[in-house]
Formats: sequence, structure tokens, C-alpha cells
Amino acid sequence: MKVAFPHMGNAYIPLRALVEHMGVEAVVPERPNRATLELGARYAPEFVCLPFKITLGDCINALEKGADTMAMVCGMWACRFGNYGHVQHLILRDMGYEFESLLIGREEPRVVWEKVKRAVGRGAFHRLLGAAAVFRAKAAAVEEIERLSRHARPREERAGETEALMQRYLSRIDEADTIRQVHEIRSELREEFSALPLREENGILRVRIVGELYVLLEPSLNFDLVRRLGSDHGVEAQPILSTYRWLLSPLWLDPFLHLSSSRARRVSRAYLPYVLGGEEHMTITGTLDAPRQGFDGVIHAYPLTCMPENICRTILPHISSTRDVPLLSLCFDEHTSTVGTATRLEAFIDMLRSRGRSHAPARGALWRPEKA
Repeated sequence: MKVAFPHMGNAYIPLRALVEHMGVEAVVPERPNRATLELGARYAPEFVCLPFKITLGDCINALEKGADTMAMVCGMWACRFGNYGHVQHLILRDMGYEFESLLIGREEPRVVWEKVKRAVGRGAFHRLLGAAAVFRAKAAAVEEIERLSRHARPREERAGETEALMQRYLSRIDEADTIRQVHEIRSELREEFSALPLREENGILRVRIVGELYVLLEPSLNFDLVRRLGSDHGVEAQPILSTYRWLLSPLWLDPFLHLSSSRARRVSRAYLPYVLGGEEHMTITGTLDAPRQGFDGVIHAYPLTCMPENICRTILPHISSTRDVPLLSLCFDEHTSTVGTATRLEAFIDMLRSRGRSHAPARGALWRPEKA
């Protein structure tokens, strides 16, 4: 059995560990790029949202590398994400590929577990417990690396030093084989990040990024938005969602994630009393909280034709006006231009600086990054 799954940010690191510690080979395709998007867009329905197209390209690359089982996490409710796996696998079989499907969240859990047991053999449950522990440890390590990098990147004295450090530790976490090794690497990375020479905090803008999950977390789709804001513009960018949250929330491995999700639904109820199946409540709550948490502006990033986020797009301008928080909407599809996005970002940051709303310690003190 050779299991593959689509990329989404750095989620491949804990997912690879989960599969391999179950005693199964993991097939990880190359990181998505323009060619991946064009490959997926060639076979995807034209009207479907961008994450569908790029993950379809990912699946094709994985099958070409020898994968015989395609795993896909599926959502619920009205969002089309719930049908991604089923439709993508129909398209792939029409293209002539033969493989086994693992549609997690859409198929009956018993059916998924029977497929896993057939592949793993005796002791499958025991292996699953061990694999889940390594999976959680690596997810938390990835979260910490990303959090420390987001903080250090706009303050670094030597350009590119944070990015190099981040990539080096992501590789080390990916190669670690035990939970003890992961903990040792986390101790080392804290020391190295704390030793980075950083500039004074005066004048550093802080921007909250809200929107659709895949657009927030996959750099190849959002033109590396978080890194670009930090390294190129000296802006601290904080996405409302993270790889850790996406991976662990459905598995109930961290109760604090469910508390924050419940709060998001409660806070945003006056604007959107329904569950649409996407990240709509986190988007609205993240925008409502932004001024109180010391953010100078909000960027709303979403794919064209995304139903939940297009509904949010009609709500956020009102919040922006009443809460006095600047808002930039970035809509992505396969025709979105890198230059056009960069120009809009520059204009937005110039506007924030002209408002004289640069980072104020008194407001920033109300908020602390979420720790994994």
C-alpha cells in the first residue's frame, strides 16, 4: 500500500509521519507550483474553486509517482469541499488511473478503518495509537516553527535568516523518527530563534489574515503571502488558521481548538447565524477581534467562487467601517497575477502606514500568539 495525500502548507510533515508509523509507505508529491495548478485546471470543472484544481494536480503527480491509495479529508455541510474527494477520484478514474480511495469524513469510519486494517495487518490499532502520538508531536512542532518565524521575519536584521532557519528546522522535524527527537529539536529551535538578532519593535505593522483555509495555508496558491509581508514589507502577518488547527481539530486531540471554534460561532452569530461548512465564523470573528488584538488591518484571502467566503465578503465591509479597521480583499484563481497582488499589497501597506496606525505596545499587549 502506497498512500498519498494532497499538499496544504506544511501539513505533509505530520501526515507523512502518521502514514509511515502505521507501517505504510507515504508518497509525497513535489510542492505545488504553477505546473501543478495548470495540470489540475486542465481536468477540473471550470467553475470549481481554486483549491480543487491545485489538489487535483497534486493527486495526479502522486499517482504518477506510484501511489495506489489516495487519502482525502472531506468536509461537511454546504461547502463544496465536502465533495472534493469523491469528485476528484471520479475524474482520476475517468483519466485511467486505478487506485483505492480513503475519503475521511465522508465514508463511514468503519469502512475507512477496515481498509486500513487490510493494509496494516495485525496490530493495526496499536500502531495507530503510536502513529497518532508522533503525528501530534510533529504537528505541534510545525506550529511552533511557523509561529516563531512569523514573529521574527519582519524584525530580522539580516534578510533571509529567519526563512533559512525555518526551512532547516522543518526538514529536521520531517526526518525525526521519535517523539523524543521531536522534543529535542524543539528545544534547539527555541534557542536558535531566541538568539536571532532582531530590530526594535517600533513601527512594525501587524496584519490579521482571514479567509478560506487552503488559501491561507498554501504558499504556492497565495503567492507566499505571509513570507512576502514579513520579509519584503516588514509586516507581521498572523493568519487566523494554522496547519496545527486544521489537522487536530477534527480529531479532538486538542480541546482548546474546539473552545475557540465555539467562541467564533457565538461571536459571529449576529452577522451569520448559520454553519456553511467553511471558515466563515473564524473569518468574521477574526475581523471583529482585530482592533482589540492590536492589528492595524485585515486581509481577506479567498478563492473565486468560494461560497462561504463570498458570503463573508458582503459582511466584512460593514465590520471594517464600524470597527475602523482597514480591509483588503484578495480573490485568487488561476488567472490571478503575482504583480497585481504585489501592487495591491504595497498600496494597502502604504495606506496603513499613512494612517499612523503602526504597532502600539498598549494594544498589542492585549494579544499573545496561540501556543501549540
